[in-house]
Amino acid sequence: MEQVQLAADLREGLGKGYARRIRNQGMVPGVLYGKDIENRQIMVDRRKLSRILKNYGHNVLIDLNVNGETNTVILREVQKDVIKDEILHVDFFKISLKDKIEVTVPLVLKGDPVGIKEGGVLQHQLREITIEALPTEIPEVIEVDISNLNVGEGITVKDINVPEGIEIVNEPEEIIALIVAPRIETEAEAEAEEEEEPELVKEAGKKEEEEE
Repeated sequence: MEQVQLAADLREGLGKGYARRIRNQGMVPGVLYGKDIENRQIMVDRRKLSRILKNYGHNVLIDLNVNGETNTVILREVQKDVIKDEILHVDFFKISLKDKIEVTVPLVLKGDPVGIKEGGVLQHQLREITIEALPTEIPEVIEVDISNLNVGEGITVKDINVPEGIEIVNEPEEIIALIVAPRIETEAEAEAEEEEEPELVKEAGKKEEEEE
């Protein structure tokens, strides 16, 4: 897992008005908290934080320097403006490199399933997984090989392999991906149409009776 440097300053004010002012200055308000440390209201440079997220992802280890004191932290929460895609607030959580932590890691499907070549349709249901691991052993992604899946087959959490020392928190039977046949959807639509037809006939007959 990558480890990067980031500087932060203590915030002197609180409230929405103060947060708005420092955002206009290119800073992101945040909080630093964790075991054996008092909560601290801080602010970091938006461009530097955005660059870290873009290059390393949310599970990056950060050596956060606050006015000369450095703590190793992870990003617990990043709040964004959904319209502008701008970071509004960030939570930094202090960790120990010797203690396991719980994080979510993206699942990446790998391979061309046999079932797709036979006309099946891929359904990707679980896109990230929760694991427990030492901070330095957290993978950026976990790859899931689906190349052997036939139509009607799927792969679950218990089927994937993770490096030694990593524990999966999700339920073993959770479905990650499966290959379904298009005809299942077609038959369902046909059944729905058949159910609607008697109602249409009934309504038409009723109208004719009224006209008589």
